[in-house]
Amino acid sequence: MPIKPENKSLYPPDWPEIRIRIRNRAGNRCEGCGIANHLVIKRLVENSYRTPSSQEWDMIHCKVRYGGYNFTSSIKLHGFIRIVCTVAHRDHDPTNNSDDNLAFWCQRCHNRYDRAHRNQTISDSKVKNQLKLQI
Repeated sequence: MPIKPENKSLYPPDWPEIRIRIRNRAGNRCEGCGIANHLVIKRLVENSYRTPSSQEWDMIHCKVRYGGYNFTSSIKLHGFIRIVCTVAHRDHDPTNNSDDNLAFWCQRCHNRYDRAHRNQTISDSKVKNQLKLQI
């Protein structure tokens, strides 16, 4: 996931090198589910997917070549997604860049891991806003 602008200053200057090291450690595959980074797939049932057939690739490329679509919008039009793995902080602290705190995850694994943390943040935010006095 992209670095939020308000958190950029928390990352070290050598973050690009750290990110590359973690990606190489993972073999450019998600450390959660093992799916390859940048693979184009269609998700099926739980932990199941397929890649485009040669006919589907032809249709995707025709939309790009002749239909005015870019690659991302063309694969989405045909029901596919591109896997994008990112480096995640397991403890949600961008200043803790030890290797055992960093994971190379696809969007699905990253979102699953972060679900409880996000729900708590949303809940805390709602409670905080409820305590404001309207004058």
